[in-house]
Amino acid sequence: MPEPPTLGRATLTVEMVIRLCAEADLPALEWMGLFSPHRAVIRDAFEAQQRGDGLMLLALTAGFPVGQVWIDLARKRGEGTAVLWAVRTFPPLQGAGIGRHLMTAAERILRERGIHRAELGVERANEGARRFYERLGWREAGTLRETFRFTDPEGRILEEPLDQWRMVKDLDG
Repeated sequence: MPEPPTLGRATLTVEMVIRLCAEADLPALEWMGLFSPHRAVIRDAFEAQQRGDGLMLLALTAGFPVGQVWIDLARKRGEGTAVLWAVRTFPPLQGAGIGRHLMTAAERILRERGIHRAELGVERANEGARRFYERLGWREAGTLRETFRFTDPEGRILEEPLDQWRMVKDLDG
């Protein structure tokens, strides 16, 4: 089916703020139902931030979270490594630079905290994401095969297999 004709075009400039997640942000992180099954995961990540075991960085435009990077500070604390996860940009806004700004902010915060190494997983089927991280100086360091287990809002325990590239970056330069 052909696309309807374009009736106009405009370039919009919007302000984006990057900050830590606040409790009031949690419902919006479900992204209009896209991540509602992960409601408990979102809450757990926020509680880890409250304990000092994690960080949830949000990119907000007009108060709506258009991107996020969550950082696990506890899992590899003994190795001096932070683990980034749930790195995502709101789908209609992918490619607008939000992810690059979030990753830059995450790396800066980790360096300020004295963390010299970070790692993350990239779905092996997501070659575009892998290229994105490589452009930011990350390098592939093997594979990760895990099972992500969580409880959905109905109380069901769900499992999602993860087949990922393990990406690492030395944050000292």
